[in-house]
Amino acid sequence: MSTPKVRILADVSVETKQKLEEVVQTLKITKKDFFDRIIDDYYEEYVVNQNKN
Repeated sequence: MSTPKVRILADVSVETKQKLEEVVQTLKITKKDFFDRIIDDYYEEYVVNQNKN
């Protein structure tokens, strides 16, 4: 089963898209992996921690 695609970058600037390309190339990861990592980090920091308070 394939994962549906989300057009998350539709509203960002060309410069931001270029920076993203450079980051994922440097880290040797996919954009999906990058966003998974970032979202997990923010989720842990803000959602989980806030629910603990």
